[in-house]
Amino acid sequence: MALTRVSHDRQAKDRYPAALWTELLALRGGDDAPVEKTGEGDVAGDFDPAGTGTARVERVLCLPPQRLGVSAVPYLVLMRRTEDGALVPRQFSASQIESYVGCPLCWFVSSRVRPSMVDAGFTNMEKGNFVHDVMDRFHEEVRERGMRRVTPENLRASLELLDEVFAAVRAEHARGKTASSAALVALSPTEQAQIDDILPQLRRVVRYEADALAPFAPEYLEYSFNGLGVDYAGWPLGGRIDRVDVDAEGRAVVIDYKHRSDANPFKLKDPTVPLKKTGEVPADDPRWLPEHTQTLIYGQALRRALGLDVRGALYFSTKGKVAMRGAVSSELAEEEPGDGRVPGLRDGFPAVQAGGTMNFDALLDRVEAGIAERLGELRAGRIAAAADPLTSCYHNHPLGFERRDA
Repeated sequence: MALTRVSHDRQAKDRYPAALWTELLALRGGDDAPVEKTGEGDVAGDFDPAGTGTARVERVLCLPPQRLGVSAVPYLVLMRRTEDGALVPRQFSASQIESYVGCPLCWFVSSRVRPSMVDAGFTNMEKGNFVHDVMDRFHEEVRERGMRRVTPENLRASLELLDEVFAAVRAEHARGKTASSAALVALSPTEQAQIDDILPQLRRVVRYEADALAPFAPEYLEYSFNGLGVDYAGWPLGGRIDRVDVDAEGRAVVIDYKHRSDANPFKLKDPTVPLKKTGEVPADDPRWLPEHTQTLIYGQALRRALGLDVRGALYFSTKGKVAMRGAVSSELAEEEPGDGRVPGLRDGFPAVQAGGTMNFDALLDRVEAGIAERLGELRAGRIAAAADPLTSCYHNHPLGFERRDA
């Protein structure tokens, strides 16, 4: 009879013999019983206690690091079952797609491993949820009061309305009521003061809106794609977009709020323009994709779902220096300060003066083609870390895994 004892558990903590060992020894005759103890120096011999010599040592090559095998791919939950029992591709939101394209490993950790904390937080995520709720309610009230949009003429009334909405949403969050994933709940005077500071920031946002995208007005707020049956890059698209502004001609601009103080990381230049430092043309790389794709994804989807003539995909910074950045058709890029276009955004698609040739429609098509390729890699189980780590990578990569040959 051969007995083995596990000395460490899966967390590498020590494990000690139980009383069972003593009882077994007693049955064998106590301390005088012949007991052979084998260490772990000879791995092959340990697995051949009879000493037949038939055991062999074989080197096993694991899969490449951070790549799932065929048997593990189903656990990525890329399919869902319908009411009649059929398996169909699951829906992806634009933010989930952007997360995977940016770093497959970070997507895997945040969307499948999903480490979480028990306590509610008071972080930028909760503050961003609060800002989303305020701005959504604010624009609904603007329309209900017949103002259509914020203008220089109704700015004073709009700011008074913002104050009312802010107070109402603040009270709801204090009770834990929110349509977002987590409410902003202050538990100390310091946290109360941080919520106080958000109101003057949003007042700057409203003032900015009075002079931006003059022909457009918010038409779709917190617009959901979940039930529209829209496909993007070969997959069903779900999720929701913060806001879509539309003008009288049916032109549309997708807007996503970002509660952060710097909008410049969301800038997007025509990739057919050579880089000044190297002379390289980004679009020549067949795998080129911009870092931020969420609004571009929803822009393409809106063309299919609603037949809108999408002319812009913007990120709206609601903290610090208020600004809109992203990609717009050239006719929406600002030519002179205060001209009613996008303030401070001077590069449109195509960037003709710089030699660019990619118009806005071509940009949407190019991004979808690139994302389709990436999602094909996801279907094959590729969850490797990004070659160039993003900021989020430093939080997620330590929670990832490495495989080694054995």
